[in-house]
Amino acid sequence: MRILLDANLLVRAAITPYGLARKILHLIAANPEHKLIVSSHLLAEVADVLGRPRIQARWPLGKDEIQTYCQYLSAAGEQVRIRQLPPAISDPKDQAVIEAAVSGLADVICTGDGHFYQPSTREFLASHGIAVMADHDLIKVLRGS
Repeated sequence: MRILLDANLLVRAAITPYGLARKILHLIAANPEHKLIVSSHLLAEVADVLGRPRIQARWPLGKDEIQTYCQYLSAAGEQVRIRQLPPAISDPKDQAVIEAAVSGLADVICTGDGHFYQPSTREFLASHGIAVMADHDLIKVLRGS
């Protein structure tokens, strides 16, 4: 299965070592049948969020740690070149996620962002063979339960 984890999950995986997002990331990386889809935009967003003062105040990660984490994601995943598409969602950051998923032939976008669950967005993604799942649903699929 080809899976794109939205930036919110990738950030949670970095700051919560025993959380659900980290477990999902490890399950994807450990199974050769699964592939993590990433893009330069997604990696830049993760680095940006991890470096924000609000995040740093609670989970201080150094610039080197953030860079190492993004390098890990790039190496563990398949970095795709984004192909621009007609707007499918109102938020430009979310549009870049959709473009990465479509360009990377993703089967699933895992996100907690409500914009992705709007009927028109789900319909657009479904037309490209992409399902939208919350983390608790994806982990069940990855574990085969």
